[in-house]
Amino acid sequence: MSYPKKISRETILGSAMAYIEAHGLAELSMRTLAAELGVTPNALYRYFASKAELEYAMAEEAGRLLLSALEKAAARKDPAQAIQAVAKAYIKFARGNSELYAVKMRHCASDDGRPDSHDAVWDFVMQLAASLPTPWSPEDLALSLWAFLHGMVELDRANLLDGRKPEAAMAVGLEVMLAGLMTRALPQA
Repeated sequence: MSYPKKISRETILGSAMAYIEAHGLAELSMRTLAAELGVTPNALYRYFASKAELEYAMAEEAGRLLLSALEKAAARKDPAQAIQAVAKAYIKFARGNSELYAVKMRHCASDDGRPDSHDAVWDFVMQLAASLPTPWSPEDLALSLWAFLHGMVELDRANLLDGRKPEAAMAVGLEVMLAGLMTRALPQA
């Protein structure tokens, strides 16, 4: 008598994330994932009721991984250096996990609610923006930084950087942005 292969929610999630990076999200189905894991599709439904639920879990995990990378990058740096390090970490994460990044972004404004990890990333970036001595609101600074970085990621994904690496163009943009921020810095008390 053969016994079913033991799997877990974490095993399924990790395999799904690896699968989409190798084959793309469009190729992922519960049936193909089950075949990858050597189990029946019904075994997956004990942990995820649908492919949509699995995608949401991947978006949540992507946010956690991104937050960890951003926090590590910013550790023990002054605010301007932290922003530069966070920007590099963001681009590196998006390039190294392009399909996972796309799933995360798809769920940022989901009508069904966004993953908690998105809000955690946003809170972290807001704290970083609030640490800059500028007259602008942290919300506006954080949104501007996110728009800049996400724009770089999307230009890179669409091969519109004329062969340049996004890190090079990003470095120029960040330097200009930070120089502008610092010229408008609030007077120190």
